[in-house]
Amino acid sequence: MGAIVIRCPTTNQLVPVGIEMDNDSFKSLPNIAATPVRCPLCGQEHAWSKDDAILDTTGRPAPHG
Repeated sequence: MGAIVIRCPTTNQLVPVGIEMDNDSFKSLPNIAATPVRCPLCGQEHAWSKDDAILDTTGRPAPHG
């Protein structure tokens, strides 16, 4: 399992979008616009799609704003 993360354009740090899944499920996701995410680092909302995201399987803690 891993967490879907996107890169904050303001801080350039990875931000979790609140979805966890396995690698096969992530690969099968369509590349459509997803619900914007409120960034805990900069406070803005970031629009994203699968092409903007990666599956983080490192298990590192999520950043806090």
